[in-house]
Amino acid sequence: MEPDPTGMLERPGKRRRRHVFRLLVALSSVALVWWALWQYRQVERLVTGERADVLDVRQCSTHNYKGTRLYTCRATWRFSDERTGEGDVDAGTEPTRKGSTVFAGDDWGYRSRGDLMGSVLPKAGVFLLVLGELAVLLVISRWGRRRGYTLPRGR
Repeated sequence: MEPDPTGMLERPGKRRRRHVFRLLVALSSVALVWWALWQYRQVERLVTGERADVLDVRQCSTHNYKGTRLYTCRATWRFSDERTGEGDVDAGTEPTRKGSTVFAGDDWGYRSRGDLMGSVLPKAGVFLLVLGELAVLLVISRWGRRRGYTLPRGR
């Protein structure tokens, strides 16, 4: 057996734990990238959207979510700078009406900014949880590398 140049030998079972840590770090990293790609559009909307007044509502459709009837309405709206937009408005439990105010972009809309935030924030919590897990794994991994296992020396 060749002498260990660092004077430390691996603790029995340490290699398997190292592989588990690497796997957890890799999975956490993939989860973060996946979340960022999945939520990018929603977060972008939250940042770029603005209040607009509904000019016209053409058609509303409904769908059930957990026993609640939710409306999606095709509408046209005007922003404060006189630009107009048109698209589907996620209206929540009541249909969008002419003259109401929505939170919108050029081709999308929500009943309010709070509705969009209610969709994004829980997912952001999951993101932060995974980010925290990744940070803890990296700290533990670095801490474990610094601690070596030395064989006791005979007298």
